[in-house]
Amino acid sequence: STSMDLDGDDVHDAIWKAIASELYDWVDDDNTISVIVDFDHKPTVQDQIMLESEVGFHTQFRYNLIDSIAGRVEITKIVDLADLPGVVLVELDGILTVQMSDVNDIHGIPLIWEDTGYTGAGSVVSIIDTGIDSSHVGLDDLDDDNSTDDAKVIAFYDAVNYPGLTNGTEIVAYDDQGHGTHCAGTIGAKGNNKVGVTGVAWNVRLMSLKFLSRRGTGYISNAIEAINYATDQGVHIL
Repeated sequence: STSMDLDGDDVHDAIWKAIASELYDWVDDDNTISVIVDFDHKPTVQDQIMLESEVGFHTQFRYNLIDSIAGRVEITKIVDLADLPGVVLVELDGILTVQMSDVNDIHGIPLIWEDTGYTGAGSVVSIIDTGIDSSHVGLDDLDDDNSTDDAKVIAFYDAVNYPGLTNGTEIVAYDDQGHGTHCAGTIGAKGNNKVGVTGVAWNVRLMSLKFLSRRGTGYISNAIEAINYATDQGVHIL
């Protein structure tokens, strides 16, 4: 029972609205739409094969964090997909987009600095966004001491363009839209270079998880995969 499926057909009600919508190109040229298939158990390789063989499902991610498989399906096969054994709901793979905001003064961060002396030293923050420009003057190292090699962005995973590269260092962290770098600066821009802003916790190191494209939009499935990747690396989700 869920408010996402008021008619009880095991298909997210928003899927039918998305198919008819002109706001985004939900349906591609092959007449497929991106969905997240929820199971009543942790989906296995056999479940993935079942989806692919029974309804021509194009798998993108099979998660171990949640009981779901993400991918694309032809819109005429959605009802058949929902009827497969073990499937409890076919969700719309929603599209998320960026928003900009300033936080330090709004949340009284300077007072926290004064009261606690906290700088973020010894902590790592994962930022799930459009990526991080690791060459940015405020994010290229922990400080402006050129005699030390102390990278601020210590790992990067790109669930959009390079989802198969998973060791965190195969790609130099980049940001083709800018919002993730903005957020990284808000959180951890170094405080001793007298350039731009100082981050809330300027001594933190950063892990960049890219799930938003250069247009600043991205599917929920990519966001889940990015979080899934982070938990596989031992990151604690708070």
